Amino acid sequence: MSEPKVIVLCGNRFALPALQQLAFFKQLAVVAIPENCEEMIENTKLVLTGTSIPVMVLQKKIFVKKITEAIKTHGVDMGLMLTFGYKIPPSVYGLPVKGFYNVHPGLLPAYRGPDPVFQQIRNKEKNAGVTIHKVDDDFDTGPIVISEMIRLDPADTYGILNEKLSYTAAKLTGTLLKLLSFGVTVPSRPQDESKAVYYQKQTAADVSINWQVMDAVTIIALINACNPWNKGALTKLNTKVIRILDAYCIEIEAPEQASGTILAIDERGLVVRTLKNQAVCLQVIYIDEGFLLANRLKQFGVMPGARFGLV
Repeated sequence: MSEPKVIVLCGNRFALPALQQLAFFKQLAVVAIPENCEEMIENTKLVLTGTSIPVMVLQKKIFVKKITEAIKTHGVDMGLMLTFGYKIPPSVYGLPVKGFYNVHPGLLPAYRGPDPVFQQIRNKEKNAGVTIHKVDDDFDTGPIVISEMIRLDPADTYGILNEKLSYTAAKLTGTLLKLLSFGVTVPSRPQDESKAVYYQKQTAADVSINWQVMDAVTIIALINACNPWNKGALTKLNTKVIRILDAYCIEIEAPEQASGTILAIDERGLVVRTLKNQAVCLQVIYIDEGFLLANRLKQFGVMPGARFGLV
C-alpha cells in the first residue's frame, strides 16, 4: 500500500476541508493557487499553519511551468483540482502516475462551468452534488469516477451550499485516495454528452431580478444564489442600485398592482408584489451606505407605491 503524494490546485473555500484532510493524513505535497485568489491564499496558509507544506502563488503567464516544476520537485504522483480556473494542458495532467482529477461542485454533465453552486440554487434544484472526474483537454468533460448528491434546501444560500458541498468533496476525495493507495484501477464512465450543459460565468443580467417575468420562488432562489458572494441579487429603485441578501415569500390579498411595486414597509421588512398574487418580504439589503435591514430604506425616502426595476 502506497500513499499518494498530492498536488492540489484550487481557488476558493470549497477546497479547504479536503486540504485539511490531506494534510492530516500526510498526503498533501504542495498547494497551488492563482494570484488573484487572495482570500483563498490567506485561508490556505492558516489551514496549513504548523506544517511544512508549501503554498505556491501562480501567475497565469507561467503557471504551467510552475506546476510542472512542483510536480517534479515534490515527487507528486497524483493531482487534484478543486475550483481551479486555469485549463491545464496534457503535459501537466499527464505527469502524475496515479492521475489528475477534478473535484467539481456540481453534478456532471448537467452542471459544467465555473460556478455550478450558483446555477444549482438559481435553477431551484431539489438536489445538488459533487462529481470527481478525470481531467482531460476541456473543462469538466473527463470520465466520471465518483459522484454524490445532497439535498438542496430552498433556504440554502450560496455560502451554505458551498460549505455543504465542500465536506462532501472531502469525503469523496478520501474515498478516491484510498482506492489509489491500494493500487487498484479506478473505474470510470464517460459523460453523457446528450445531457451536457455548460454555464458560462454569470453576467450582471444573470444576478438581476426581473420583476416582470420572475415569480416569488424564482426571486428567492436568485437572492439565495447571490448571497454572500455578490452581496445579493440586484434590483433598482429610481437611480439607486440595491442588492437583496435575504427575503421570504408571502401570500397577499391586495388590489392588482404591477410586479415590483412596494406594498408596505413595516416591522416585517419591505413587502414587494410579484407575479401570481404573491409577494416577497425583503429583510436584508446592501446599498452604498452599508448592510441594512430592508425597512430602513424609509430613511432614504422610499415609500409604498414605489416600484423596483431592472438594473
